[in-house]
Amino acid sequence: MKIITYLMIGMLLLASVMYVSASDKNFDIIVLQGNSLKVGTENNLVTLTINNETSLEFQNVKIYLDLTFPFSKSNKESDQFVIGNLTTIPKGAFFVIDVESGAAYGNYKIPVIVETNRGKYHEEIEIKVIGDTLVSVDDFTINGVKGKTVDPGSIFNLNLRLKNVGGNRLQWLKVTLDTKDPEIIPVSSSLTKTFQDVRTGEYVIANYDLSVGKVIPPKNHIMTLTLTFQDNLGVTYTQSEVLGLKITGTPQLELGRRTTDPTRIMQNQPFILTLKIENIGTTDADNVKLKIESPFLGDSEAYLGKISKNDYANGVFALNSGINSGEIKCKLIVTYNDDKGLQTSEKEYFISINAVPQATLGQMIVGSILPILLLIVIIGGVYIYRKKRKSKKEEYSKEKLVN
Repeated sequence: MKIITYLMIGMLLLASVMYVSASDKNFDIIVLQGNSLKVGTENNLVTLTINNETSLEFQNVKIYLDLTFPFSKSNKESDQFVIGNLTTIPKGAFFVIDVESGAAYGNYKIPVIVETNRGKYHEEIEIKVIGDTLVSVDDFTINGVKGKTVDPGSIFNLNLRLKNVGGNRLQWLKVTLDTKDPEIIPVSSSLTKTFQDVRTGEYVIANYDLSVGKVIPPKNHIMTLTLTFQDNLGVTYTQSEVLGLKITGTPQLELGRRTTDPTRIMQNQPFILTLKIENIGTTDADNVKLKIESPFLGDSEAYLGKISKNDYANGVFALNSGINSGEIKCKLIVTYNDDKGLQTSEKEYFISINAVPQATLGQMIVGSILPILLLIVIIGGVYIYRKKRKSKKEEYSKEKLVN
C-alpha cells in the first residue's frame, strides 16, 4: 500500500514539473505569412515574428527551421535566418521552403531552433498544407500597406484578398473575422462577409474598418479568420487562418507648464527655469533629452530618461538673464526613442526679462550733490563745535584772571 502511495505522489510531482516546464515559454513565435501552403508548391515565403518573452537580452541570435517531410528548403540556407541581437522588441525572420507534391492535407508542426549566446531554445510553429478545395489569404494589408502597424486609439482599414485556390467552384463563401479583443471593434460594418459563386482562381475582397481602443497595450496581436465555404458538390468546409496585427503606439511629448524662480526676472540675474514635459501619446518615450536654444547663459541641457504614457517629467535649468530684456524667444529641442528609433521635436516659448531701471539726469545730479552737501554739513558742524569750544575756553580764562 505504501509503495502505491509513493508511486502516486511521484507521478503527481512529475506531472507538476512537466506542467511548469511546458508553460515556461522563452519565445513567442507568430507566423505572419505562409501559415497556409499549397501541396506541390515551391519558393513559399514564410515570415515569422520572434517575441522575447524573457527579461534577458540575447546576442548572435540565429533561427533554424527543422524541416522534415513534406517540407524542404528551397535553396541553400533558406531554412535559417540571422537576427543578431534580440531584446524585448520583436523582430522578423524570413524563410523560403517547398512543399512536396505527395503531402497529405492538414496541419503540420515545424520545430524552430533559436540559437543564441545563452544556448539553444526549442519552439515550434504550425503550418497548414491545403489541397484542392481550399481558399487562401492571398494578400493582407493595413490601410493599403503590407505589415503596417497601428496605434492605440486609431481607426484603420483591414483589407483581405482571398482566392479560391482549389479545383472546384464554390457555391458560397463566408468570411468571419474574430479580433480576439473587445478593444478592437468594427466601426461601420459586420465582421462577417458572404460571397456567392466563387470560381476557381477567382479573388474576393473582404474589407473591415476597425477601431483600436486607446487603452490597449502595444503588442503583436493575433486575430482569427474563419472561412466557411461549400463546393459545387454540396460539401461544406471550414478553414481557420491566423492574422497578425502589430500595435505599436506613438509617444507624444508636449511642453506643459513652465515656471521660473524668481517669478520676476531682472537683467543680469541668475534664475531657475523648470519645464514640464508631458507624454500624452499612446506608448512610453525612452531616453528623453532636452536642449534649449536661447541667449541666456548657463546649463542648456537636461536628461529626463523614460517618460511613461500619461506621465510627465520636469527639466530644470540654471540660467542667467544677462543683458537681455523684454519677451525673449527660446527654442526647446526634445529627443527620445520609440519603436521606430530616434525621434526629435521642437517647441517654442517666451521668457519675460525686466530691464533694470535707469537713473534720470536729475537723479544723477541729486545723487552727486547729496554727498557734497553732507560733507559740507559735517565740516560746518565740526567748525561750529570747535568755535564754541574755543569761545568757552576764553571765557573761562577771563573769569580766572578777574578772580
